[in-house]
Amino acid sequence: MSKSIKTRDIIKNVKSIDKALIAGEHIRNISSKTKDKIEENTQPQHTSPNDYAVSKVNENAKHLANKTAIETKIQVQKGYRYIKSKRKSKKDTVLDDIDSSSDTPSKIKAKEHAQKNIRTTNRKTKKEIKNTKSNIKDSISSGKTIKNTSKTTIKTSQEIAKQSAIKSAQVSKESYHTIKAIGRKSWSVSKKGVSAVKRIIDTTRTSLTFLCSIGWIAILIILLIALIGGIFMTGSSSSGSGNQLSKEVIEYTPIIQKYADEYEIPHFINALQAIMMQESGGKGTDPMQSSECSFNTKFPNTPNAITDPEYSIQVGVQNFADCLKRANCTDPLDIPLLSLAMQGYNFGNGYIEWALTNFGAYSQGNAKVFSDVQARKHGWNSYGDPEYVPHVMRYYQFASLGTSNSNLVNIAISQLGNQGGTPYWSWYGYKERVEWCACFVSWVAYQSGDLDITIPKFSAVRDGIKYYQDKDQWKDKSYTPKTGDLIFFDWQRDGISDHVGIVEKVENNIIYTVEGNSNDQCKQNTYTINSYVIYGYGTY
Repeated sequence: MSKSIKTRDIIKNVKSIDKALIAGEHIRNISSKTKDKIEENTQPQHTSPNDYAVSKVNENAKHLANKTAIETKIQVQKGYRYIKSKRKSKKDTVLDDIDSSSDTPSKIKAKEHAQKNIRTTNRKTKKEIKNTKSNIKDSISSGKTIKNTSKTTIKTSQEIAKQSAIKSAQVSKESYHTIKAIGRKSWSVSKKGVSAVKRIIDTTRTSLTFLCSIGWIAILIILLIALIGGIFMTGSSSSGSGNQLSKEVIEYTPIIQKYADEYEIPHFINALQAIMMQESGGKGTDPMQSSECSFNTKFPNTPNAITDPEYSIQVGVQNFADCLKRANCTDPLDIPLLSLAMQGYNFGNGYIEWALTNFGAYSQGNAKVFSDVQARKHGWNSYGDPEYVPHVMRYYQFASLGTSNSNLVNIAISQLGNQGGTPYWSWYGYKERVEWCACFVSWVAYQSGDLDITIPKFSAVRDGIKYYQDKDQWKDKSYTPKTGDLIFFDWQRDGISDHVGIVEKVENNIIYTVEGNSNDQCKQNTYTINSYVIYGYGTY
């Protein structure tokens, strides 16, 4: 009985997992979530929707595409190995069955039949291989499709992000127009202050030539002061209250500039403004009060005779230019020489030669002497204003930029030479002379605008010390003072201070001071920094 030849069932179709379909679905889900997150803008680490979308898609979609391609390749390799193993197994099985039988005609016939089956099987197997290859190509194509899908998804996400960015830009544009509308409303509200702004511009314009003349370092200093105290505001200066230039003076500034250029004193615009403020506040037909000046040749030399404001300004500027020349003042920051010229404008230029000859400089003390002499000479009750300089300095914007860098010290220096202290103790309220060193300090503080701000009003030295001690601004003698500090002395070394002055500067361990009632006059003195007569300091 012949043995039946057993053959194994041929697997016709090799099935592979459709990874492409799964990956495609997964990518669509990721894209949908990415879109939602873009719209919600919930990721603070991205600066814009576009950045966020691109980052997310690159992070997920590309990764999935690469992963799918790798898995497809693995399935292709498995397919090849599977077909190869099936083909070999089928052939070996058939041959083994033939070899195991005897070599009889029937076996030969069976062998031939088996070979025929093998050929048939081979043809079928080749067909299956071809089909498998086709499937593999389809899988590869699917992988490519996935990549293309990923790229499309990225592109779509970028478009979504771009649209979101455009939308954000539109929102920003709307915000801009809203802000612009608010700005217009604000402008309409602030339009009432335009005249004040114009005055600021005019004042700044008049100071331009002055700034050019003093160099960049001084300009930087002035800008710093402007940031802190606004010296370029309408006539504002460091002199405290009551120091603003009037509207009328500001309006005359272009004319002042014109004649300042003509008489070659373009750096002294603000000084001329300050003089006009003191003379008239810019009002009347003779705003510079120059009718009695010798340079007036068109009108009588009597008070208020000039009826042409521009001519008054021309004569006044010419007169002040002559005073500056006689005082040898070429620097608007040279407060002592500028003070000499200013007092000469009030008294007449004859004062300048008199002061230089008899005292070597201006002081309010010698101004008072000159006033008294001239009043007696002419049989008048008074002559001019012996306090003209401190009055004008209230309006001088650059008074605090003098050589001592302190308006307080500049005013104190302007009083050198005064004897008896009458202006100071009488200002304080006393009817007769008292020890007036503290009255002098208080008066200077009042003129500079520092009274009751950094310096108290006091006539007794002990009261000044208590003020600084209560404010925790008292320093003992080991302290190195600065310009503008008050210096207290103890002549008897008995622990009780009995004199006060103002620190002008400290150089090479020498303290320079300006003191009232020093031998009954205003004087400059010097002390070594460790002098035994120094009691302590009031600071600011």
